[in-house]
Amino acid sequence: MPKDSEKRLYLAIEVLKLLSENGQEFLPTPEIQRKLTLKGVLSGENPAADRKKLTRALSDLQQAGYVESRFSSVRGRRPQMWRLNVKAVPYLISLSEEELISLFTLISFVPGKYRGMEILKPGLKAVNRLGKLLDGEKKKVAMESFDYLPVPIERYTTVEPQTLKLIFRGIVERRELLVNYKKKQFTVYPIKVFHYNGVFYLSSYLPQEGRYRHLQLVKMRVYSLGKEYPAFYWKRYKGRFFSFPEEPFVMRVELPADYMADLKPEHSVLHYPTQFHMEWDSQKVTVWLVAFDSYRFASWIILDELKAIYPPQKEDLELARRFSLKEVYEGLTYSLRENRRRFNRFKEMVRRFFERRKEFYSSLL
Repeated sequence: MPKDSEKRLYLAIEVLKLLSENGQEFLPTPEIQRKLTLKGVLSGENPAADRKKLTRALSDLQQAGYVESRFSSVRGRRPQMWRLNVKAVPYLISLSEEELISLFTLISFVPGKYRGMEILKPGLKAVNRLGKLLDGEKKKVAMESFDYLPVPIERYTTVEPQTLKLIFRGIVERRELLVNYKKKQFTVYPIKVFHYNGVFYLSSYLPQEGRYRHLQLVKMRVYSLGKEYPAFYWKRYKGRFFSFPEEPFVMRVELPADYMADLKPEHSVLHYPTQFHMEWDSQKVTVWLVAFDSYRFASWIILDELKAIYPPQKEDLELARRFSLKEVYEGLTYSLRENRRRFNRFKEMVRRFFERRKEFYSSLL
């Protein structure tokens, strides 16, 4: 093969590699030239000649359908922008060493007992395939760089592989599922799968009943995929987990001062998923959050080392208003009377929690 042909082929391959590493973002021609010069692909001795070679290579790749340009034509000083045509060359996508290490590290966050699940195997296989060129020692270190430590009471349940596969297809394709759950057959709109205390749940909307519900995957069997369901339901319920009553309220809790020991004001700490504000000094930590009057939520809160829980005050609601929380939590109100009514129901749930703990303590005597 002539030397010129080898050089053109080499340049085209390096252009494809660079664009593949950039994902679906467009890169302007000058930036491509700069990066290739830094890599030594272009000499940089004659920038005008390098630009001509690069433009010709990009044009050839576009004609072959391997790259896409952003503009149909360019005028004045605006440079053309380019990206890889992923559909034409899906197997040319490459990852940098930094990206591969990040992926293997991400895998290490998944508990070891879950990595063998059928739904995760294709993903692990793909990452391992992409990581063939990564140094074996670096890969091993990345896979063990983080770890998931389960809480002492965490359970573990397996899920029937075909059921999980159909559920994920239904979620990704936004299609309804025909399921059998606790000996009853019905249709659900699958929203997402979430994990709590070793148990997998399906966050779902039941169209026949017109309500949101969470279902345990271990008790479920999926028979078939149905038609596509409206995106409205996914948008409405994607941020929800357990089916707390749609009557949230604002309250304030006090935590021990050592919860923020050695931290500075600029450190952002989220003590609770629904926390929206926090203040602390050497004496105490005060957290404002959106709460629910359900037994599960009460048990979550009480398990923490709380020093005090305060009923809603007018100033708490004004703070919530400044954060526009009604836009985030459906059913939230800034009415002091209504917030206190919901808080009183929450207190009843706390009372139930401690009654059960008293029964437990009595069994030890």
